[in-house]
Amino acid sequence: MAQFNLADYETVEDRIKRFYENYPDGRIITEDYTSENDRASLMWRVKATIFLSVGDQAAELPKATGHAFEIDGVGMSQKTAALETCESSAIGRALYALGMSGQ
Repeated sequence: MAQFNLADYETVEDRIKRFYENYPDGRIITEDYTSENDRASLMWRVKATIFLSVGDQAAELPKATGHAFEIDGVGMSQKTAALETCESSAIGRALYALGMSGQ
């Protein structure tokens, strides 16, 4: 199995910038679909949907989606920003599905 090398990692922030450079009319839409039961379990769930243009969005033709979940208090950033971390993870997964893997 390949080892993760932080030096080769392109952050989600950088991939979002690259996405908008390549698709200036694109849209990244996120949705918090955390249920009451999820919150009782201290969990967040987010879906990210990517459209390459406003026309794709108007026609409801997404080009990629990504889902993520995070648990409050588990890990480093989840102690104070689990929802934000979850949103970034969902966006990163959607960009990966689009072919922007961050490699």
